[in-house]
Amino acid sequence: MEPARPPAMPPASSTTLPPPRLPLPALPGWAHGLLAGLLFGLAYGAAARLGLAYSSLAPNVTLIWAPTGISLFVFLRWGPRLWPGIVLGDFIANAGTGVSPLAILGISAGNLAQTLGCWWALRRAGFDPALARVRDVVALMGLGTAGAALSACIGPAALLLDGRLPADAWGAVWLQWWMGDAAGVVVLTPWLLAWWARPPASVRVPEALALLAALALCCELVFGGTLLPARPGYYPAALAVFPLAVWAALRFGLRGATLLTLLVTAAAVWGTVHGQGPFVDGALTSSLLRWWIFANVITVTSLLLAASQGERDAARAQAIRDRDFGSAILDAEGALVVVLDAQGRIQRLNRSFELATGFASQELVGRRFEEALIPADQHAKVSGHAELLRLKLADSARLDSLLRRRRGPPITVSWTTAALRDADGRMTHAIVSGVDVSARVEAAQAQRLARRQLEARVAERTQALAEANAALQVQMAERQRLEHELIRLSEHEQQRFGRELHDGLGQHLTAAAIQAELLARDLEADGALPAQRQAEHIEAMLSDAVAQARLLARGLFPVELDGTGLMGALRLLAEHTAGQLRRPCTLHCPRPVEIADHAAAVHLYRIAQEAVNNALKHAAGARIAIELADEGGSLLLSVANALSPQAGHEAGGIGLSLMRHRAQLIGATLQAGPGPQGWRVQVRWPRAAAKEEDHADHD
Repeated sequence: MEPARPPAMPPASSTTLPPPRLPLPALPGWAHGLLAGLLFGLAYGAAARLGLAYSSLAPNVTLIWAPTGISLFVFLRWGPRLWPGIVLGDFIANAGTGVSPLAILGISAGNLAQTLGCWWALRRAGFDPALARVRDVVALMGLGTAGAALSACIGPAALLLDGRLPADAWGAVWLQWWMGDAAGVVVLTPWLLAWWARPPASVRVPEALALLAALALCCELVFGGTLLPARPGYYPAALAVFPLAVWAALRFGLRGATLLTLLVTAAAVWGTVHGQGPFVDGALTSSLLRWWIFANVITVTSLLLAASQGERDAARAQAIRDRDFGSAILDAEGALVVVLDAQGRIQRLNRSFELATGFASQELVGRRFEEALIPADQHAKVSGHAELLRLKLADSARLDSLLRRRRGPPITVSWTTAALRDADGRMTHAIVSGVDVSARVEAAQAQRLARRQLEARVAERTQALAEANAALQVQMAERQRLEHELIRLSEHEQQRFGRELHDGLGQHLTAAAIQAELLARDLEADGALPAQRQAEHIEAMLSDAVAQARLLARGLFPVELDGTGLMGALRLLAEHTAGQLRRPCTLHCPRPVEIADHAAAVHLYRIAQEAVNNALKHAAGARIAIELADEGGSLLLSVANALSPQAGHEAGGIGLSLMRHRAQLIGATLQAGPGPQGWRVQVRWPRAAAKEEDHADHD
């Protein structure tokens, strides 16, 4: 199984995931680390021994230092925890060369500094080991080449201090050291990263074999000299390899590009070291420099082409996925979707649109939207909304219109149009999406019809209720008139009875009393004392009868026709209650009260009379207080009495009902109930009610 890639360099405040482990047998943690470091050191040392076989100026300097590429690959894949393998590998590589252990440690320090520095810089740059982006290739090439300078400075210095390197050769050794380490990173690290990953699902085997054959032939012709001896130092001959590098990068991607550069580099190194090929010019250092430039150029070219092609392939695949995704959304969406160009011509329809209209895409593509699908009387409305988008007055527009169909009547659609613009703000396309609202429009029309019908029925019902109310008002007015008339007749009859009692029976009783008095005097003169006493007794009884008749007459006709009639009647009521009925009763009237409305005065007296009778009946022995006051615009009459703990008034009795009825007849308000000082009946009669009643009577 392929180990996981190391994560990109995180911020300083975050934690990193542990690096993937090498694919080794299941072992304890310490044993696994020890075995991994040992294997890394052995591979590092073997690659170093192989590279030292191509030493040029000194035993410890090689043209391409493969261990740098291997160590950077290991650090990128599994992290720097395997750094002891570099020290072990350097001791293996320099064993038997006569270099002291301190010098070897110095060389290891340079190699560690180079690998750790490059690894850290790549992680800080967000390097992706997949090399799928151009920026990753540039970062690896640039930082790998720059990092090789660390090893080139430290390693030769260690050899110089150890006495293994002449001082006058330090500059040339530094250059070769730097080129060798940089070549190891540029050539080997990309190849290891590319080929360590999972192999592709399919490989073009015939084409790959053809490419390998062409590469072998080209390398033999350019670097070998066996089939066709080439002139040494003829640099343009190396250009023959570049078409093959382009072929490998474009057709086989990163794997093909890295493998080809590795093979070409190996062939170029072999030919240059053996004095063959276009890089040999007699001076070994300049030959190696020319080779190194060629190796870097062909590697960078092929890797950049492969990464660029990979990015284009990824972008193309993403575009295809986006297109398929958009197509799936358009076809799955229930809305009607149309894609228009800047001139309003139809570019595409979704499946729902075709099903709703009955038109196929090929019938409508290229035609103007409104001309093909909108009724003629609504062209101006649709074109106006489209013009708003074209003039950049809006980025979206909404409207409702009819939509033609192949069969059947048009349907009503609610459209939403969104404009797609380029970098200059010009509209390139318009996405028109619509929802069939025919059912909603029909429902709205039915609702409006039902509302009109309901309003008509409500109007009819309101008219009927108004007529019934008017009839009821007439009946209530007639009833009130009859009640007024009944009470007026009742009061009139009571007054007539009172006058008859006063003028008829009262006069006769008075005359009889006078006759009895005269008879008593005559009997006294005759000396008939017993008869005299009988006559005086008869005269006293007749006088009492006269008084009783006058009281009855006053009760039947209590209020005189003059302005102070109500006040005088209430005073007599209080005196009669206190004198005849032996109940404390007082009238409090601070100043004279005049009432011109005789009927209202009679009703107020009857209310007071009924309240006094209720107090006599329900509050035995309680003091009764009658108050009459004129408060400007209204007259206030109240009757109050103290209540015993067991006493009370009937709130719903016939007496209170009669009092409320009389108050209603004269337009007064009546309140009856317990208060702070006992039971109170209070009537407030506005004088304006008397004027309104007079106007009503005149009308």
